[in-house]
Amino acid sequence: MGREIELKLSVPDDALAAVSGWLDQHGEGHGEVTMLNVYLDTPSRDLARARAALRLRRKGTQWLQTLKTVGHSVNGITARNEWETPVPGEAIELHRFPADARKVLAPLMTQLGPVFRTDFVRRLWIVEQDGARIEAALDSGTIRAPGVAAVERIQELELEWLSGEEERAEAALRALGERLRAVAALEPSDLSKAARGYRLTTPN
Repeated sequence: MGREIELKLSVPDDALAAVSGWLDQHGEGHGEVTMLNVYLDTPSRDLARARAALRLRRKGTQWLQTLKTVGHSVNGITARNEWETPVPGEAIELHRFPADARKVLAPLMTQLGPVFRTDFVRRLWIVEQDGARIEAALDSGTIRAPGVAAVERIQELELEWLSGEEERAEAALRALGERLRAVAALEPSDLSKAARGYRLTTPN
């Protein structure tokens, strides 16, 4: 099981050039990749009610299955549990998850189906901040749901702690966020892509 700690910042159109330029100057570029994602749940939204999210992602030619479970988010900083394993194609393979993840998913497997998609292009940098190694991911794309005409736009920067002293991870993320906010009008966001997708599928 991995522990994901990240700071999410929304990026307005007029801030894109400033953000990417600052990261080009202060970070180590790691290229660009297209992420094609489908989120799955039961018709009664058992995973959403448990504050969990199950995703299949195509990253280049590789497929990954990911389960994220209960976390907390305050002023853009999110910490949660995450299990991710490669799979051969666009299908959940329960046996490839570790035991804790299988325990969550096993009772639901026969009911799982696609709920919404989040497809985006991601630009990546690695930045050093206060002894921490942080991945900066600039995402641009859309969130769509079957049978829903509305489309949500994705334009956000995710700063994810990769290594360093975990007890200082939040402080390092916030410090890097403040450096970026000094050059562009960025705002913390507590809504994950999954939360936004579920919101899109829920009638007002």
